[in-house]
Amino acid sequence: MDHAFDWAQWAMIVSGSMAGGLVILWTIGGYYHIRYYVRRRHEPHTWKCQPNRFLRPDQQRQAMLLSSMNLAVGGLISGSLIYALQHGMPTPIYFEVADYGWAYTLGSTVLLFILVDVLAYWSHRMLHMKVLFRHFHRWHHRYVATTPFVVTAMHPVEFLIFQAATFLPLFIIPFHYASIIIVLVWTLAFNVIDHSGVKLVSSIPWQGPSTYHDDHHVHFHCNFGQHLMIWDRWFGTLRRLGRRYGADVFGGKGAPADAAQPPKDEFVSY
Repeated sequence: MDHAFDWAQWAMIVSGSMAGGLVILWTIGGYYHIRYYVRRRHEPHTWKCQPNRFLRPDQQRQAMLLSSMNLAVGGLISGSLIYALQHGMPTPIYFEVADYGWAYTLGSTVLLFILVDVLAYWSHRMLHMKVLFRHFHRWHHRYVATTPFVVTAMHPVEFLIFQAATFLPLFIIPFHYASIIIVLVWTLAFNVIDHSGVKLVSSIPWQGPSTYHDDHHVHFHCNFGQHLMIWDRWFGTLRRLGRRYGADVFGGKGAPADAAQPPKDEFVSY
């Protein structure tokens, strides 16, 4: 273990990590913002998930600033981790494919994606408990009408919870460093797209449509998944027909829309 702290190297790595997240946010977010919110703002019914609802200009600026600040914090954490790895911090992360072979490296990349996704589901669901929701996660739900820049516009405590859930598998299971980069970049990029507020359907079979997460912002306590809708289906938190949702309906499974009738158990088809 190298105990001599190289501030210049640390600053360079952290700066690069911060820049990476911000470039993804502002490149993808800027593309959707200009293409739809600027050039097609006059025809929202043709492209917008919530055509009658827009963020106020002050909310949009606030979301841009908060998302950027949280991603900068994420870059600080990621960059510091990279620096620590380079200086001998013990983790299962490996750098040579030959250490485990191609089959393991490819398979573990898929495993990492699944683990990050299921941990995000449970972290998100936990944040919808009454106390955590009211003190932390409610910040994110102020943006009922999503835009690309809402993606990490959340309370810093919430952001750190998601960061911890994302990094947890890296200290338990061996993953190739390139696998980690691919999964983290993929996760951020598609989270920006899923928060775009634009009606989009992915050709990638496991990636849900943007309306899946947009409905989470509209109905609050349902659709907790990140990329895969399977967790919401398995645990019964996918939005259902004939049920009432809202900021005051906790638990993820809605409330009967009609007290005289049993609630329907049919999931919404996305």
